Amino acid sequence: MNSKSSKANSGVVAKKSSAKARAASSKAVVPRSSHVIAQRKGVGEQVILAPKGYTMRPVVPAKNYDVVSFARAMNDDFAPRVQKLFHPETEAALIASKTGVYIGWRCPEFKHDCQRVSDMSKCFCGHLLGEHSSYTGKSVRVPCREAGCGCKAFAWIPSRPEDIGEFWFQRRRNFDSSTWRAKCRCKHTHQQHDPVHLRCKGCPCSRFESNFLCAACDRHWEDHETFFETEAIRKQNGLPYDFSDFLNFTPFFAISQTVFLS
Repeated sequence: MNSKSSKANSGVVAKKSSAKARAASSKAVVPRSSHVIAQRKGVGEQVILAPKGYTMRPVVPAKNYDVVSFARAMNDDFAPRVQKLFHPETEAALIASKTGVYIGWRCPEFKHDCQRVSDMSKCFCGHLLGEHSSYTGKSVRVPCREAGCGCKAFAWIPSRPEDIGEFWFQRRRNFDSSTWRAKCRCKHTHQQHDPVHLRCKGCPCSRFESNFLCAACDRHWEDHETFFETEAIRKQNGLPYDFSDFLNFTPFFAISQTVFLS
């Protein structure tokens, strides 16, 4: 009898304790004196439950989501980072508008460039465009003039992880962007491939196939080509040819304001 009564008493105590715990947890959400009621307020058929005496404000998604303003508010260094990101292309567009020679990297069927190219842009062979032979707006193949390099035609390749949208590399401790190289699906870099036939020197891979996508069109590197064009040629082919259109910031006013006016 004593054992049974002690078990019964312990059961009562356990129930009281759990009841107190539930009451304590409920106090954190709704005051004890409040009564939950169902209301409708400017949200169609949606029913919103709110404690009596509380002000109810439905959350409605913005019609025009301003991602630039949001990013600026969340990052104190937003402007300098955007300027650094677009600096190579901005310089390329400025040079093109002055010289009349437009160099763009894009898929052949496109009417816009995925990347604007300058003398500081890197080739698949690992050398800069400025280290290749001289070129004009009608050049088709611009070979490399560095000793021992067999490159016969400049082909733009990303030289920074942010060029292909891989921004997280910048967050890594002691990351050195100068050592970063674009890679093939075989896991070897572009500089480990032959610049003419694109075969890998370190494995049986027969041709470079990028393990990344273009940040502008989501297609592979090998789907693109580098074009050297004059203003007249671009105008004839329906391609942008003045500074603002070539840089292609026209649809993104907030970004252009950040790049040029910040």
